[in-house]
Amino acid sequence: MKTTLLTPSPTDTVYTRLREWYRQIPGRLVLQAERSQLDALLPSLAGNRIVQIGCTGESALLTCSQVPHRIVLDAGVNAPDVGPDLYARADALPFDTESVDVLVLPHTLEFECDPHGVLREVNRVLAPEGHLVIIGFNPWGLWGLWRMFRKRRGEPPWCGCFLGLSRLYDWLSLLDLRVVHTRYFFFRPPLQREALMRTLAFLEVPGGRWWLPISGLYLVVAQKRVLAMTPIRLRWPEVYPLVPNLCWVEPAASEVKHGQ
Repeated sequence: MKTTLLTPSPTDTVYTRLREWYRQIPGRLVLQAERSQLDALLPSLAGNRIVQIGCTGESALLTCSQVPHRIVLDAGVNAPDVGPDLYARADALPFDTESVDVLVLPHTLEFECDPHGVLREVNRVLAPEGHLVIIGFNPWGLWGLWRMFRKRRGEPPWCGCFLGLSRLYDWLSLLDLRVVHTRYFFFRPPLQREALMRTLAFLEVPGGRWWLPISGLYLVVAQKRVLAMTPIRLRWPEVYPLVPNLCWVEPAASEVKHGQ
């Protein structure tokens, strides 16, 4: 049974249009690439609960995970064709503190008003040694150049705030989230002709070797660090024993009359 925890907001229009983008070219090919990346990664991340925050048109991104409890949370409106398990705000997650072992954010930070606030909330619910998986659009390269000309039209995904990796790394470091893996992928330009996009698929092989900074998308895996508590033994000051039978010795007369 689905639980509704959110009422529609102005941001819902962006999420709805983003889902439409994923159903078309190049969004459909991007979704395939993202699913391929997660299929190779998620089986290695263990735990009891995995949560995907944000829907990309379908809830199939967690299917390859070995974690028994899988939850898809949508921050948009209640759409019957999407099929999430929960509807809630990304910066106010309905989970207990340190109760989620793996969190997946597919382009969640790009379309939230306060992405750093979302990361703080994610850090709250993430269990110690848990993993955070972030998929984002690279603001550099062809996709960043495309966004410069399409941003003013207000069309997703170009209207989103593409986060550079250096900025994302700084945010994660402030929250004691250690980056353990970064992967660049999808090196084709965002063209809308499916035949041409499939013809350019050969760019993925050399792109994964030499053109890393100009990829269309990136995947970052971070782990929540737990500071080890090392007990410190107190060193008590040394106590010198009293000298037994200690008596006061009067100074000699010659010392008293010294200088006379």
